[in-house]
Amino acid sequence: MPGKKVLVVDDDEEIVCFVEMTLKEAGYEVVTASNGKEGLDKARTARPDLILLDLAMPVMHGYEVCHALRADESFNNTQIVVTSGKSYPVDIKNAKDAGANHYMVKPYGLNQLLDMVNRALGT
Repeated sequence: MPGKKVLVVDDDEEIVCFVEMTLKEAGYEVVTASNGKEGLDKARTARPDLILLDLAMPVMHGYEVCHALRADESFNNTQIVVTSGKSYPVDIKNAKDAGANHYMVKPYGLNQLLDMVNRALGT
């Protein structure tokens, strides 16, 4: 959806490239970060509508980023989609407890990615 901004925070360069290309082709503005701290910093400056946030990253874990974002009231309306290779119910619960709105298991395909982003943004 034009005008919507998505921040992709993942330390896997291939995933970042795939997501960035897919979302740009769908009309989204995309900002990227390769670790948790950079992701938090970019979230504060770019003010995205949605954040795709990997969990296992260098510098700052995804749960820490999620907690920090949710502690800041200016991110109350920002959708956070945690992405992880783990699909256990406890992992999903921990992500939701940290403040994630949605959880998406890796690997995911183009259609699953677009469906999740569109659903999270209500488009």
